[in-house]
Amino acid sequence: MSKMARVLYLIVGAVFPVFIGLLHTITHFADLVKPEIREYLRKEVVILGQEQALWNTWGIVSFMMGASFMVIGLLNIALLRSIPKNSTLPIVAILAMVIYQLCVIYVGYEYDQVFQFYGGIFGLTLISICLALALKMSSQE
Repeated sequence: MSKMARVLYLIVGAVFPVFIGLLHTITHFADLVKPEIREYLRKEVVILGQEQALWNTWGIVSFMMGASFMVIGLLNIALLRSIPKNSTLPIVAILAMVIYQLCVIYVGYEYDQVFQFYGGIFGLTLISICLALALKMSSQE
């Protein structure tokens, strides 16, 4: 049971975020920084009372999203490596990944991203199984 929970946490907490973060960052630098895209996003908008080019705001979010996903995955790898293999996973860490998957589902729904929406449901299913296993293990201790 402990091994299954760790594998599910590794998949949802580390593999998925690092993979998505790498893909996002590669796409950012390969396609989204092209001159025609930058020019398209030169339109000015007011954010927090200041006029800013959409490119500046979007570029920051785009890059940081990819980097943040990778950091989440790497931190989860560090977490898994730091706890004994036969110990229960921290429930708070699993709940954080549940919230992460709920955000994935929300964004997939809100911005019409079908793969993200269903990927979030898949991830939520896996992390929910992980949570159930961890709760069962902690109740047996």
